[in-house]
Amino acid sequence: MSAKKNSWRIMTSGLAVALSLVISTDALAWGPERPTFTNHDPAEYATFNSIIDNAAVGDERDFVRIVEKNTGNEYVSDLELEAGKQYEVYIYYHNDASKTYNDAKYNYRGVARGVSVSTSFPLKLAKGEVGEVDGKIRADNTEPLAVWDEAYVRAREAMTLHYVEGSAKIYNGGPVNGSVLSTKLFSEEGTLIGYSELRGMILGCDEYSGHIIYTIQTQAVDAPVVPPTEEQLPEALPETGPAEVFLAVALVIVVTAGVVYFVKTRKAVSKATRKAKGKK
Repeated sequence: MSAKKNSWRIMTSGLAVALSLVISTDALAWGPERPTFTNHDPAEYATFNSIIDNAAVGDERDFVRIVEKNTGNEYVSDLELEAGKQYEVYIYYHNDASKTYNDAKYNYRGVARGVSVSTSFPLKLAKGEVGEVDGKIRADNTEPLAVWDEAYVRAREAMTLHYVEGSAKIYNGGPVNGSVLSTKLFSEEGTLIGYSELRGMILGCDEYSGHIIYTIQTQAVDAPVVPPTEEQLPEALPETGPAEVFLAVALVIVVTAGVVYFVKTRKAVSKATRKAKGKK
């Protein structure tokens, strides 16, 4: 093989490696790097979203997903958005500790405390722009203390994105199922979650896992004002029967009388003022 061809192979091979690294970095939306577990071999300590063969969601590290609302489609990690539609963001959480470590015998080391969830999404996207919907789970005693993930959204057209008030809810098998979450969910601090109460305690085992769903409304930038259709216009003007006519006439009389009274009073006050100053 010639030196020229060998040099070309080395260069293209290096380019392929570099390209694969770029692709891997983009695909690796979650973090940080952490030990992983399986359904049959869970953790011996409190840790979140590190099982790679979860029967419900697959790899738990990919725990932030999105879907167009009311379509019946699957939640995905990359989605093109259209203006004038609603989208649901899904955030899964699971303390992967074995249930064994939830009791006093093991000093409750499987119980996660101070657990909060936070999320964010872009407020505005230009046409073709790619944005990130982020989710983060924090706790006071887990290893690691925080885990995070992202879903990518791509704008088909220029748009703004808005949280649908009251749509953020937690779903699990406990008493708090269906509860509306505080808007602290969208702060850096996040909002506390839980199973029996929203006080930040999550026991180990999948029976205490759950998810959060909230809705985003998209709106076209500089969307034209749409005039009302014929169906939206009133079918007829308000009725003006004898009673309505009488009230209208009475109102006119009252207003006229008020104006006359005001003019006469103003003239009287002006005349009295001139007399006080010695003028006629």
